[in-house]
Amino acid sequence: MGLLNTPFLWVVITIAVYIVAYMAYGRWVDRKVWKVDAKRTTPAHMYMDGVEFFPVSRYVLWGYQFKSVAALGPILGPFIGIAFGWLPALLWIIAGNFFIGWLQDYGSLMLSVRKEGRSFGPITYEFTGAKGRRNLLAFVLFYLIIISATFIALIAAFWNAFGGTTFVPTIGVILAGVLCGQLLYRVKMNVFAVTAIGLLLVVFSIWLGIQIPVVLNFGVWNVVVWAALCAVILYFAAVLPTPTFIQPTNYLAFYPAYAAIILLLVGALASPLTNVPLAEPAFVGVWVTNFGPIWPILFVAIACGAISGWHSLVSSSSSAKQLDIETDALPVGGGAMLSEGLLALVSLAAYSVVAGLNPLGSSPTAWVSGSELLVAPLVGGRAVAGAVLSTFFGLVLIIYAITVQALVTRFFRLVAGETWSEGRFRILGNKHVSTFFSLGVSWLFAVTGSWWALWLYFGGANQLLAGLAIMLIAIYLAKSRALTRNYLIPGVFMIVTTLAALVYETYTFLNAFVQYVFLGNSGPLGSQTKPPVSGYPLAALTIDAVFVIVGVSLFAVGLSMSIRLFRSYRQSKAEARVRAPAAADGGDPAKEEE
Repeated sequence: MGLLNTPFLWVVITIAVYIVAYMAYGRWVDRKVWKVDAKRTTPAHMYMDGVEFFPVSRYVLWGYQFKSVAALGPILGPFIGIAFGWLPALLWIIAGNFFIGWLQDYGSLMLSVRKEGRSFGPITYEFTGAKGRRNLLAFVLFYLIIISATFIALIAAFWNAFGGTTFVPTIGVILAGVLCGQLLYRVKMNVFAVTAIGLLLVVFSIWLGIQIPVVLNFGVWNVVVWAALCAVILYFAAVLPTPTFIQPTNYLAFYPAYAAIILLLVGALASPLTNVPLAEPAFVGVWVTNFGPIWPILFVAIACGAISGWHSLVSSSSSAKQLDIETDALPVGGGAMLSEGLLALVSLAAYSVVAGLNPLGSSPTAWVSGSELLVAPLVGGRAVAGAVLSTFFGLVLIIYAITVQALVTRFFRLVAGETWSEGRFRILGNKHVSTFFSLGVSWLFAVTGSWWALWLYFGGANQLLAGLAIMLIAIYLAKSRALTRNYLIPGVFMIVTTLAALVYETYTFLNAFVQYVFLGNSGPLGSQTKPPVSGYPLAALTIDAVFVIVGVSLFAVGLSMSIRLFRSYRQSKAEARVRAPAAADGGDPAKEEE
């Protein structure tokens, strides 16, 4: 089979581009823009407390960063993106990572390190004032609700879609992770022995899931019940101590999650030998019915696989406090993002070999079908390994979602505590109340909105947060009289693109509302919701109106924050011109001026 008719060639090209991004462009930015210095003390050493601040090996921190940022974005984003053809999706996965994605992750990490491990809340306050900080916190809270609704909806759909075989393995991974945490921190067992025990339990749980499928019989209410079960798990993840639940579970989940990338990568590279051809068109058009224009939709549909605002929160609020030396920032921040780009790449390869995909009419579980097509010939064929591969890749879909969603839920209650710790609404700052509130609202959105409509809102908010983070980085560099164009141009592009996407997505909900109320056309209204809500027009209309309000709010807060950041950038550039030159090496221009 010819190389051009399989994913082989463009997988090889993308890997080569990523190597150039890391080895050439990455090291240039490292030297010329940030001027990293392995001898400069990092916050991990400066404030070492063994709880939040503590130095970690670059290899361990890379694994933590990757598993904390890699979720469903790079897996399901290409599923929507391929509606325009696999070629536009591929080009954005390549260009987004090369010019924007890794720069944001690495820059967010370095910005926090240079600001003594502070997160984006205090940094935004320093750069834009109290109103800017309030704007950012409000946007982040909206964003976290949307991402939670999207992931809960998809986890519930996945549990429901695979004949019940993935629920037991999911619980198995969680329980094995909790056990590993106890063995590591209480029993003080060797980490290699603990990892071996955990992985054996994961393998056993996959076998057990095939033998004992958990199937619900509530009809159209199945997904509602699955979503409630997911919310219960996430509640415990958010309120229990990190070493008890999230940290060991995410550590153990890393192994099957990354094993899936390697299997798919090998399967794609072997596709000319295994005769697995491309089955999707390279290009469909610049406007796809029911999806809209390629710009801005494609650029927010493929979230995380090219760039993601969530990554900036992880880098600045967590990883920056654990960075051992500054020269580790590139492999941790940039390396983890480019690794996630590989996940987006192999996911696109998996979708591209499945014939007849229609993101509106097909299930996102087509990723599992495509993964089976690529990998099965390497392990004896689908007849031999089909059930195991289906359960394994279905489990991988879920653990990519639920492990990161646990962090999202926990992060919401931390931001809520920071936002409402005082005043008349301080009850919302309580960790139990804020967690219950966030999961309750997210569950409601998850069981009512169609997954792809939720996804485009999530993508728009996620990519806008990335644009805002890039502008914060550019402001710091401007204050330090360092090069800013590498960040400024991507920041402007992402902010304009994502604000346009939020406008378009809000319009789709508003159009559905108007058509039903004034023209009696229930078609658009039904497409924005899902069973059982879509069967009740008044309920669907109410949910549609809520999503219009959410879209308007996201746009308004995002626009306000963007304006403040652009003003701060211009002011910082003007002030820097009259100050003594200082590289972005930790020097504080304000102190120098004093």
